[in-house]
Amino acid sequence: MAEEMIVVPESVWDLAENSVGAFFEIVARQPRKASALDHVDPRRMLRGGRILERFVSPQGKKLLEIGSGYGVNLATWIKRYDLDGYGTERETEGFASSIKASREVFAANELDPNRIIQVTDEKLPFDDCSFDIVYARNVLEHTEDPVKVLIEAVRVLRPGGILHAEFPNFLSYFEGHYFIPQPPLIWRWMLPAWVRLFGRDPAFARTLRTEMNPFWCRRAVREANKHYPAKLVSVGDEIFLDRLREPYNFDMVRTAALLGGFIRVIQRLNVGNWIGGLIVVAKGHYPIYLTVRREAA
Repeated sequence: MAEEMIVVPESVWDLAENSVGAFFEIVARQPRKASALDHVDPRRMLRGGRILERFVSPQGKKLLEIGSGYGVNLATWIKRYDLDGYGTERETEGFASSIKASREVFAANELDPNRIIQVTDEKLPFDDCSFDIVYARNVLEHTEDPVKVLIEAVRVLRPGGILHAEFPNFLSYFEGHYFIPQPPLIWRWMLPAWVRLFGRDPAFARTLRTEMNPFWCRRAVREANKHYPAKLVSVGDEIFLDRLREPYNFDMVRTAALLGGFIRVIQRLNVGNWIGGLIVVAKGHYPIYLTVRREAA
């Protein structure tokens, strides 16, 4: 089936280039246009939807996107899957005017701009058991209390509903914000010290929740289960293994440019996926796709 693209106004492209693009030009030393493309290209959003489909069919579901950014992902999915979709957004450094931009995207695609809701903390402005799916992409590592966000996400899920969150694995080999290799991080002070070795400003590194890894996922779900019945479905290791078996499609333009050649070498050596298996055993797969199901009480 042909996949129709949504309309992204030129003003939103410009805003993305001059906000998130300008921010990561400093942090990651990547071109502004590449960073903007990663955040407002509807084709990238369709790839994320196909990963979600491994765990739940989004078709016709009621979905909440936490950290909906410029609104392109949510608008794309509403059109693609006929969703009853809502987004929450909290403007942060690098995402100035994201509320305004996302509402422009919605209006340009004949969607209700009021479905983008501005928030100021981890509390979600929805009743218990309101959604079939809660989705968050590259959001949790930027929050003040990611466990609280996870608990809130489970709270607003209906029994049988799915939380699907993507975020970096800080036990991995790559730091996706600064675009540099990294050793597995055990303590939070390590990342600022590490990026300084590459001549980078460590201020942004100090804001990242580097405790997030597969072990953290299990602890966080256990904590959520104390409040609402929740079951861990996956941390994404099987997705990582499957992607290594096939021609590797990167989710972000910047990552493809930096790591494409390295991954192709790994794949040539990865007979029987033995390298992927070792990485998974070491809990170093990247990224994490945390999937949690809310159980019946």
